[in-house]
Amino acid sequence: MPKSLDELLSLVNKSNIASLRTTLVKLIEVIHNPDSSVTELKNLIEVDPPLSANVLRRANSALYGMRRGIASIMDAIIFVGFDAIVELTINQKFFELFQSNGLDTSGYSRTALWEHCVGVALCGKLIYRREFRKGGGEMYTAGLLHDIGIIVEDKFLHDEFISILANMKKNESDLHSAEIDVLGYCHEDIGKKLAESWNFPEELSRVIGMAERPEAEDSSPFLMADTLYVANCACQLRKVGFSETSQVDDPTYEFCLNRLEIKERALEIIMDEVETQIAQMKEDGWF
Repeated sequence: MPKSLDELLSLVNKSNIASLRTTLVKLIEVIHNPDSSVTELKNLIEVDPPLSANVLRRANSALYGMRRGIASIMDAIIFVGFDAIVELTINQKFFELFQSNGLDTSGYSRTALWEHCVGVALCGKLIYRREFRKGGGEMYTAGLLHDIGIIVEDKFLHDEFISILANMKKNESDLHSAEIDVLGYCHEDIGKKLAESWNFPEELSRVIGMAERPEAEDSSPFLMADTLYVANCACQLRKVGFSETSQVDDPTYEFCLNRLEIKERALEIIMDEVETQIAQMKEDGWF
């Protein structure tokens, strides 16, 4: 019998995944608090030596194009930028979930899933910045974390996850449908439950739970949810990393694009930049 969501959550919170909780929650607080200071961010990074080392290594990579060497976390924040270092930090911390070997079958691997999550995060952030003149930090976080439930399935429901991927391939269905058939719930349900138990902001928890199921009601708060859905579909269409479906739900995709008032050409330009950044990250050894 598949584990219930509550049983699964208990396993997660007794595992090494729970060790990420404190840092992730603090980083998300920094992102959502406009009064967060440079010192707060510096101290949060420096208290974790492996994280500090990785942030400095990435800050000196070609992706950021620094002409001078970045030797300290404070230098990184000053010269690379506060928002960029926040993104880089949460990226590096969340990446810890993807480091150990997992499945490599039916088009899925943790590396492919990580590439997809980063692509969705980048796309969502660029949509926020270019279309809505928003900072995009919270959108980047939502994109990065939206598939955390898949990692949980891979780690804690391994046999069931193998069946899910096999059924998805055999029936040419989407991941969501295959999960429901095998487990009775899906990775969005797992992600939402985990986010709520870790006291993530309410809107972030909500959109993680509806990443592939945006609400249709015009009265619902839809900006982050619709943006996440569009970014997810755009990355599926461009085959950025792991693909959760063989075919995008065109009516829902068009509905979200129209509700956000985003032109297809604007999104194409954004995705061109996402692919350029992903290519540079691959060259720098991020994947």
